Amino acid sequence: MSEDIILKIIILGASTVGKTSIFLRYFNNEFSHGTLTTLGVDFKTKFFKFEDKKLKINYIDTAGQEKFKSISENYLKGTDGVILVFDLTNKETLDLVNYWADCIKKNNRDNIGLILFGNKSDLENDRDVTYEEGKNLADKLKCQYYEGSAKTGENIEFVMNEIAKISYFEWKKTAENRMSIRLSSVASIEEEKINNKKKFCCKGK
Repeated sequence: MSEDIILKIIILGASTVGKTSIFLRYFNNEFSHGTLTTLGVDFKTKFFKFEDKKLKINYIDTAGQEKFKSISENYLKGTDGVILVFDLTNKETLDLVNYWADCIKKNNRDNIGLILFGNKSDLENDRDVTYEEGKNLADKLKCQYYEGSAKTGENIEFVMNEIAKISYFEWKKTAENRMSIRLSSVASIEEEKINNKKKFCCKGK
């Protein structure tokens, strides 16, 4: 299948929030309690079609440990979409979302696809973050907020598909803005040529 557009989407968050488990649930429909910690990054690809456009989405699972933060930050450059993941049973991981949000601002254009996702909703009795706290942070970041579970599969497919859709439309908006600026620039150059030509003709008289 040939694609018209290639987009890059990254999953970010602290270590142990379940990023790799989200990957496994979405791509393999499986869950393992013994999932190994990601060392560096992992890639997986999926194809979509929006508005008659064929999209190749490269999903990237990043390591959350302190020693791998620089690697994760490097992969942020040129990213089209990000899922910021935190653990609903560990409020500290919600606080760390602000660190990753700052990294996104430093390494990217303003309008990229963004979703805040609270993982491990299956552990309701151990919840340490309220829905309101997650939603308030999402509102601050100006993005959508969802909760779910890589273990049960709740909202995983929806969120992974949704970030692809949001990222595509943000990419389209940016592409249209670039085209508009380019056309305006060309029009300005042509107008300047015409004005210079008129000035030259007037001098000739």
